[in-house]
Amino acid sequence: DTSYAERGGLRAPERPKSPRTVHLVQRRTTKVGAGLGKTTGWIHRTELRHRGVEMIAGASYDLIDDEGLHLTVDGERRVLPVDTVVLCAGQEPRRELYE
Repeated sequence: DTSYAERGGLRAPERPKSPRTVHLVQRRTTKVGAGLGKTTGWIHRTELRHRGVEMIAGASYDLIDDEGLHLTVDGERRVLPVDTVVLCAGQEPRRELYE
């Protein structure tokens, strides 16, 4: 900062607000991103939190219809009023497909 406008030359990061509401849902009951690297996993979770992503662990997917995504979390049924669902599946290794 050659103009000395920022103390110490540092400025808080700019985090633009997303025009969407984002939910990250997983079936595992562990903390979201627990399988990520120990030195970087917390950074990714923190950035998602700062961007307003709702992280839900231990979910059971029940139904997708015009109301949204129906799921059960800790025995409680709930509906996320979403219009788009991105499904990421296949996290269990299938090494026989490679060999």
